[in-house]
Amino acid sequence: MTRFALIFILAFSAALFIAYYMEKLAVPIFQELLSAFIFIAMITGTISYALYAYVDGISKDVSADDDNNGKVNYISAVNRLNELKKEILINAFSVVGLLVVERVAHGVSLIVPVSDEEPFNWAWACSISVRVACFALSVVVAAIQFHGFLIASDYRAIISRSK
Repeated sequence: MTRFALIFILAFSAALFIAYYMEKLAVPIFQELLSAFIFIAMITGTISYALYAYVDGISKDVSADDDNNGKVNYISAVNRLNELKKEILINAFSVVGLLVVERVAHGVSLIVPVSDEEPFNWAWACSISVRVACFALSVVVAAIQFHGFLIASDYRAIISRSK
């Protein structure tokens, strides 16, 4: 959780810095960057579903092996797989939450748009910075989900070798 808070604060600060010092360039840069947010959220949701099904299948394979049910390694593997399944669900719901926060911040940025008379205003800059921070955090969550496939594949390989 600390890692997510730090990433959010860092991305928010960087976006606010860019919005403040490059106000005319910030609008098209952020618009193009944030146009991919919904796509990232959809991919992360799809990955989460597939990864959860994959990890659940591995868990069932491990639990079904009666010869090794009492061994410490297998108990540890089942516990780690259950933790991985929880993390997958938390990450999936986090991206949905981030998407909602980003959409609300988008609404706020539309209420107080940037104009030629006033190229910078704090309400717009803060709302666009929240949007960029949500996007950055979603990209990190997507990377964690991809990494989850690697971890699950490693578990599958370890389990296959033990049989």
